[in-house]
Amino acid sequence: MKGAYKKVILMSILTLCLLIPLIYSPRIEAIDDGIGDMITDYFTVIDDEGNTEIIYLNELQGEQEIEKEVRALEEATVTDSEPETTEENTVMMVSNEQNRGLTSYSLASSAHIQAEPVTTRAVTMGIAYITTSRSYIEYKEVETGNTGYTAGSYGVDAAYLGSYNGKARIKISGVVADVDPDDVTVVSYASDMDVSYYIVSDGYLLHRYYYGSTHALGSTRVGFASDVPYLSAETKYYSYDGHYFYTNYETMLNDYRNDTYSHAVNASSPHYNYYQYLSHRSKTQLTGSDLNQIVSNQLGSGYSSSKLYNLGDVFISSQNQFGVNALLAFGVAVNESNWGRSAIAQNKNNLFGHGAVDEDPYAQAGVYSSPEDSVKSHAYSFVSKGYLDSATDGRYRGGHLGDKQGGMNVKYASDPYWGEKAAARIYYLSSEPLAEHRAMTIGILGGSHQNVKYYASASYSASYVTVVRRAAVEDLPVIILDTVQDSSGNTWYKVQSDVPIINGAADCYADYDYDRDVAYIPASLVTTVINGTGNSTTPSDPTQSYTKGDVNGDGRITPADYVKVKNYIMETSTLTGEALEAADMNGDGQVTAADYVRIKNIIMS
Repeated sequence: MKGAYKKVILMSILTLCLLIPLIYSPRIEAIDDGIGDMITDYFTVIDDEGNTEIIYLNELQGEQEIEKEVRALEEATVTDSEPETTEENTVMMVSNEQNRGLTSYSLASSAHIQAEPVTTRAVTMGIAYITTSRSYIEYKEVETGNTGYTAGSYGVDAAYLGSYNGKARIKISGVVADVDPDDVTVVSYASDMDVSYYIVSDGYLLHRYYYGSTHALGSTRVGFASDVPYLSAETKYYSYDGHYFYTNYETMLNDYRNDTYSHAVNASSPHYNYYQYLSHRSKTQLTGSDLNQIVSNQLGSGYSSSKLYNLGDVFISSQNQFGVNALLAFGVAVNESNWGRSAIAQNKNNLFGHGAVDEDPYAQAGVYSSPEDSVKSHAYSFVSKGYLDSATDGRYRGGHLGDKQGGMNVKYASDPYWGEKAAARIYYLSSEPLAEHRAMTIGILGGSHQNVKYYASASYSASYVTVVRRAAVEDLPVIILDTVQDSSGNTWYKVQSDVPIINGAADCYADYDYDRDVAYIPASLVTTVINGTGNSTTPSDPTQSYTKGDVNGDGRITPADYVKVKNYIMETSTLTGEALEAADMNGDGQVTAADYVRIKNIIMS
């Protein structure tokens, strides 16, 4: 009897453990609640005043087809004969001839890229326009080998870097990727082409990008002018990562191909959009009342009918319990639900577009019993134990909103600019930076990492947690809380962990504790990109004592440096200390042929 009683108690405990993760799980029908990609068939567009519009892909494609027909009729009335083809009014277009295994290039009108085959030659300085005929295209990341996806209907132009092993190599939204040639149209660059750019205007840094087959122009705030003092107002700058800016498009392409940013106007000071790269494992200084007032100010008399009505305290309580920054979650909710007014929000209490995938996002979208449940589910199920579960969830690419290189954007949305749009919401709250703007110190754990050790204390002999297991993550942002020296003189950073740490192990199902869930990593692995104003200690940057690539320490990067790297790889000589750190160009903790190539490319450029 006693044994049977123990068995009942044990079974009850096991049942309770299985139920706990489901308390805040979404009430969703017809959605895979596994770890697959969110293939979204809608996206948001924000205008310069901060107004949000949700655009559904099927509606956009219908409008574009009508526009194409009208344009064809207009062009037919202009002339009955073929226009003269000249170098000035033509660009190069690429298509894949699968029957011969060749890539052919034909001349096309620069206005709409409609080609008549005329000649063949290679595109050396090119733009890749992503097809809008499909909901999304898939690609393979060059750096990590991970697969990803994006959509030309949401962001149409990318930098074309060349052809590699039968694939077209492009760069868009931070990621360098190989795509099928059929998925892009490659054209030679000309100054009148539709290419995305950045501009400082009216106190803000704006990202202006083209989307859809008609190349409509969108605009997103990605920082304040004070964040980028090296950029001149009302000047176009080109970039496909938002970090390094160029006044000349072809110069940018050359740098990209040589794996360097040495010719960028801010080569030594990359820009990182604070809210786009801030981990969710942070806290906003705003209160629930502040968030409510923001919605009220935006909607006026329509506030009470919004599904965001009076939810401020729910965002804050979810932040405190589950460790998901309320302001970042609020930004996602505003963009996904158009301030709580979208049909999915109004009829399904779904503020985040959870499950709104495939060809019918409304039908597929999850249903919640209340808007409050939607907020809690987003914080707990989707973010804390989902996208931020670095130990077991394949969607993890960092704890930040991010772009297509890293962060939630990689797997959350087809839109390559989803992360910056969610972050942009914060820049519309005030004409001046909030008190918390750039308050935290952010560092970048450079290179591509699959297994990163987070130590329990500032010592190599301390126990550690492996924080990235399922997929490699490139250039991982971390919140730096403090700088610590160990007894051997090594410098360490105390960082906020993306995953809860219980008894020395990662546990995504646990409630997050900001004080408990911290770890230490060697400072030599991290480059500080934002020195926070709100930290008690601003960390020193140990990488400043040497320059990546300058292996012999003479202050220059010359052939002598790559000879040292080659000899190290061939095991004919050794490297130690700062020389070894300088040789590790991609920051992956080892010196390989990839580092040798990077140094060589810098010298050749």
